[in-house]
Amino acid sequence: MLVPLFQILYFLVFFVMLLISIFIVFHIVFYAYSFFSKLLMLAIFVPVAGVLLFTNFLSFSAIDLRQVFAGLI
Repeated sequence: MLVPLFQILYFLVFFVMLLISIFIVFHIVFYAYSFFSKLLMLAIFVPVAGVLLFTNFLSFSAIDLRQVFAGLI
């Protein structure tokens, strides 16, 4: 019972992080001071945020939650 609940909570947090990233990209695109600063910030933020979200998802997927919660059941 704990494993599906923990997975749902993780995907909820992951979805919120994804929405926050989209929110940040939106503000970079529409509120940048200049075209150069817009391109520079997007070139930095998008790959870094993408790698962080991807590695976070891979790390979470690699955890055996049944073994982690085995002592709590």
